[in-house]
Amino acid sequence: MGCKAKIDSDSYAFFEDIKNYIEKADNAQQNHTITDIASKCKGFYTTMRSSFENELIATSVCEELIKLYKSLDKIKDKSQCPNDSKNDCNFFNYWVNFKISKSRLNESICIDPIYNAIESQFTRTDHYGVELAFIYDIKKDELDKMNILYRLYKIYTDINGILENDSEDVKKKLSSLSTECCTEFLEANYMCNGGNDKNNHSQFCTQLENFKTKYKGLYNRVDQKGSEYSKNFKRLSQCDNNTMSTALIGTTVGLVPFLVGLYKFTPLRQLINSNKGKLTQGYRNNNDMRNITIMDQESEHISSQQGTYNIKYHSV
Repeated sequence: MGCKAKIDSDSYAFFEDIKNYIEKADNAQQNHTITDIASKCKGFYTTMRSSFENELIATSVCEELIKLYKSLDKIKDKSQCPNDSKNDCNFFNYWVNFKISKSRLNESICIDPIYNAIESQFTRTDHYGVELAFIYDIKKDELDKMNILYRLYKIYTDINGILENDSEDVKKKLSSLSTECCTEFLEANYMCNGGNDKNNHSQFCTQLENFKTKYKGLYNRVDQKGSEYSKNFKRLSQCDNNTMSTALIGTTVGLVPFLVGLYKFTPLRQLINSNKGKLTQGYRNNNDMRNITIMDQESEHISSQQGTYNIKYHSV
């Protein structure tokens, strides 16, 4: 039986106050002063160990979600979402979906029962007074879009911080962040203008337009800082496919030495060599496709060992 995933008509509205929520999420990730949560999160892992690779991953997710919940004063001890706190509820539900979806063992495990297991450890304590009725599984395609928007705004926030604080390594940071922004923006913009959203009226595309307006507000501030800033800052109008290609090349260059080592010092080399003499001429005609399959399998193995690393900006 599949998860009952959905998206509400106001699910994206919290992006109107995203700076506030980014700060709260960052604080929840960095706050290590609350120690009485740990034992209850271990209890959560005992209940849901089959849903996570190990205890550290499970307890980290649990602790971060509880810390974030405690920072959202308007929804604490509220079973139903207060009418004046819809954004808090929607952001918390998004963050629950984001943290659990990237940490669970597979996508067939629903978000809601995992969160309920966390909640059951804290109900009737100082942290939770009641069960939250506004937590639900967000549709995967919508969650992916929300993640893109969140990463875009995280980049925007980081660039804004550079402009406000005159931080060191301005050239390197501005170039890196604005290039990452281009990579994310190209993907998001295609979703709205590449035939995938013809009316351009979806919640995602509406929020993307809002982001574009805010990001363009950085342009004058960058120019006022002088040439050292402006020449290393990419405007959205300067984003093109070369940005994507550059990111891909950088990823590939870093991967090649690793694959060479994998070939030279693991059984992969013997496996490939042992099959060379067994190939018939007819089989050789299909060799390219077989090699692609082998490399795909090895690439998946590497990804599972290293975590998900691609051209996207992953801060959340």
